[in-house]
Amino acid sequence: MQEHLAQLQDPNPYVRREAAEVLGHMGVAAARPEVLRALLERLREDENMWVRSEAARALGRMGAAAAQKEVLQALGQALRDRDSDVRGEAAEALGKMGEAAATPEVLGALLERLREDEGGWVRQAAAGALGSMGEAAARPEVLQALAERLLQDESGWVREAAAKALGQMGKTTATPEVLRALSQCLRKDEDKSVRRGAARALGEMGEAAARPEVLEALVQALRDRDSDVRSEAAGALGAMGEAAATPEVLQALAERLREDEASDVRYAAAWALGRMGEAAARPKVLRALVQALRRDGDRDVRYEAAWALGKIGEAAARPEVLGALVQALRGDEDGWVRYKAAEALGKMGTAAATPEVLRALIQRLREDEDWWIRQAAAETLGKMGKVAARPEVLEALVQALRDRVSDVRREAAEALGRLLPAHPEALRDFLRVLPVPMTPRKTQTLEGVLRDRPWAVPALRALLSDPDPRVRAGAVWALGAMREFAATPEVVRDLLTRRLDKAPRQSPHRPDSCPGSPPEASGVF
Repeated sequence: MQEHLAQLQDPNPYVRREAAEVLGHMGVAAARPEVLRALLERLREDENMWVRSEAARALGRMGAAAAQKEVLQALGQALRDRDSDVRGEAAEALGKMGEAAATPEVLGALLERLREDEGGWVRQAAAGALGSMGEAAARPEVLQALAERLLQDESGWVREAAAKALGQMGKTTATPEVLRALSQCLRKDEDKSVRRGAARALGEMGEAAARPEVLEALVQALRDRDSDVRSEAAGALGAMGEAAATPEVLQALAERLREDEASDVRYAAAWALGRMGEAAARPKVLRALVQALRRDGDRDVRYEAAWALGKIGEAAARPEVLGALVQALRGDEDGWVRYKAAEALGKMGTAAATPEVLRALIQRLREDEDWWIRQAAAETLGKMGKVAARPEVLEALVQALRDRVSDVRREAAEALGRLLPAHPEALRDFLRVLPVPMTPRKTQTLEGVLRDRPWAVPALRALLSDPDPRVRAGAVWALGAMREFAATPEVVRDLLTRRLDKAPRQSPHRPDSCPGSPPEASGVF
């Protein structure tokens, strides 16, 4: 580092410039007093504009660590440098220091450049710097200047930077004046990049920007000739959530989802509808999402349509929606679409637990080649509550306890833990299909199903006397899997009673004892 500091004093300006560049690339590690002093000297005094410019850039690369009073003063002075490149680099450097640089003096100097500088790049850099300072720069005079540049500046780059800056400052900028400027820009600016930036800025303000004139401008932008503008407009409406879910907005988004030739726009429309949640549960919207899920040639659009239906939740659990999700779950060629379809059904809960849906989930749990879909199917079955606690569901979940992937086994155990208390017969059905005797790994998984379930111990005790020997055997193994959590005096007494019972008659062809016999009870001890 000392070598580079010495080179800053070299008579050759190319050497001085290169030294400043190297120090800048060191970043925060170079933000030492001696380095800052040397760079400030070059910034203030060097006769070569390229050296002054590189010194400013180097200070900016050190970020907030360099945002000291003397540095901010020097960069503020550099904003009035005779060379526009130096002024632009000084503005960018202040922006890279973020809110740490947002002093009244710095903001005033940046505003002066934004309003008055003859160099378009300098005005653009000044707007960008103000945006990088975020809410710390969101003062009335700053917002006014940015709104003015957005509408009046001759440079599209400056107008775009002004829009971006307003968005970066967030909800605090959603004043009537700013919203009017962004809406007007979105409607009338000739530059597509500026219109795109205006839409994005409105989205970053969230629900605070969901005013009638803004929504009207965004709906108009959904029909913009440029697909990127349409996509940003949809994204902005989605970012506003339920506050933007007016009939006009929902109709326009559904239209884009059905008809837009650009897949990015269809994707953004589906995302926006999902972000609006239950407020989007209108027939036209659901039909558009179903059509996208069934027919769209882009897998990302189908994925997002399934996600959106899940976000709408129980209100979307209508026959045509469930049919489309089942079709996607069973037949979509893309694994992630099948995954989202399963997840969406889970978010609809008991309202989606039709026989057809349960059969499709069981099929995916048993047969899907992608483990994360088997996991999602198990999780969804668990979320459907009492109506899903059927023998065929329990049997499939018990089978999944033997899945080769631990995440699937764990989710199946969680699902069983949620379903078994649903009604008395559920536990009997579970025990009836439990494979006993069990291997240590299966026993460990069974422990995961029943551990920390207060209802389990008394329910299993009652089933120790069930007339079905498979149920009795399963109850014994289940109590054993619970270990110390089941070791109450009452359980011990019941198991001892079973141990002392006379063993059932054995078949001459099978010398081992039948399920539920005393040896199994003794195995628990």
